[in-house]
Amino acid sequence: MSRTWSDAERARMVRAIELARPYRTHPNPRVGCVIVGAGGKVVGEGAHRGVGAPHAEAVALGEARGAARGATAFVTLEPCSHTGRTPPCADALVAAGVARVVIAVYDPDARVRGRGVAMLRQAGIETTVGLMGDEAIRLDAGFHHHRRTGLPYVRGVVADAEARADEAVGVDIAALIAEADHLLADTTGPAPTTRRKLAGLAEDGHLYVAIEDMEIIEALRGEGLVDTVSHYIRIGADHEDLGAEDGLRASDAVEVGAGYLRIDLERSPASWPPLVRRRAEAVIPTRYGHFRAIGYESLGDGRQHVALVTGRVVGEEGVLVRMHSECLTGDVFASLRCDCGFQLQEAMHRIGEAGRGVVLYMRGHEGRGIGLIDKLAAYALQEQGRDTVEANLDLGFPEDSRDYGAGARILADLGVNSVCLLTNNPAKRAGVEAYGVRIVERVPLVAGENDHNRTYLRTKVAKLGHVIDMEDRPPGRVPETVGEDGPIRQPPETGKPAIGKPQA
Repeated sequence: MSRTWSDAERARMVRAIELARPYRTHPNPRVGCVIVGAGGKVVGEGAHRGVGAPHAEAVALGEARGAARGATAFVTLEPCSHTGRTPPCADALVAAGVARVVIAVYDPDARVRGRGVAMLRQAGIETTVGLMGDEAIRLDAGFHHHRRTGLPYVRGVVADAEARADEAVGVDIAALIAEADHLLADTTGPAPTTRRKLAGLAEDGHLYVAIEDMEIIEALRGEGLVDTVSHYIRIGADHEDLGAEDGLRASDAVEVGAGYLRIDLERSPASWPPLVRRRAEAVIPTRYGHFRAIGYESLGDGRQHVALVTGRVVGEEGVLVRMHSECLTGDVFASLRCDCGFQLQEAMHRIGEAGRGVVLYMRGHEGRGIGLIDKLAAYALQEQGRDTVEANLDLGFPEDSRDYGAGARILADLGVNSVCLLTNNPAKRAGVEAYGVRIVERVPLVAGENDHNRTYLRTKVAKLGHVIDMEDRPPGRVPETVGEDGPIRQPPETGKPAIGKPQA
């Protein structure tokens, strides 16, 4: 749920961001923290200054001491939940008696995302996330990008010969390069820098790579790897469309010297796609037909996903696609508490019958992204009267933390041009489209309603915006496809038994 932040709250987070900005903390993130006590007085502040140094929260708490009890902490990144060279910051905030924590952005590492927030909320601390999140990501773009993709953050520097000859521009470019943790040695070589080389740099710990050669930048743009470009142009020159064709937006403009403007262009965080690698392929015969099962590994978090493909999809438009979130209880154990297993079987049935399409089985989406154990804990809360959304929130997680970037990259690797997406969830459509997938239709996928999941389905309609017709739907009713020009009727059902419906 979004909220309105006060000017005072924004000012505190601005201060936390500015505290963190000066420090070179690689490979750790830049983090700032401000603690506000009674009467709105700042009682402690701090920033992480480098590997092995205390974290921002610890510095601020050390300065605040007893005044931290009952105070509000503003921190640019979700407090850590694990013990490394320093103890968990979430525990330190709890021990200090902080009453409220305001966080700019969740930790981008899928392995720990949400855990710090959960620890704080379980301790009774009011915890909110989202104040100046874009600004906090921009503070440490390299760290966020690396945790999401497993690759270094690549910055392009573009200036023509005349601009480079300008002393002020030269100094500015040198400052950008000096900020980089690593500068590629062969940017003027004949062969473009490869994705493999960049992956190797990431493994070596280099998160920020500055590249000046225009041809290299163009090659990396084509791979979707360049996330920020500093472009030098003459003051007064037209730059309205600069970067638009590459999906970049202007984030900052700085006057350099007397005659030049540096326009910083960046991709929005939602357009950072996790990269995937095709690892294996085999044919799997099923009751719905033969599928090519293609195994993928996500380079960002190591998760393994499967694409079940039938028919020709390369270069095709309107390919029927189900992006299915992993659900062990429903998909494997045939649980009746949800409709997931029924939807998976129905999707395979429809795609097999169509003779062309893709079922993407996305790992890491269990419980809308909270994981198997926490999903079981959420079930326990539901047995006490909470609904599926309230249970996730009570455990300290967002109501839906799934990310569809890996699925989008798999579709791109398969060569799919546009899709008809099998889903009842408009938010899933928006989440997939955010990564550049062109969706021409949303195809409803209603299956498996029963006495055990009816309340769950109604909650998805009321609180998550799902579009599910639950008004005495007669058996065998033909679902409608919602297209750009309105509902489109599906072909009549065959004599095959309907998936997920009780048989006589």
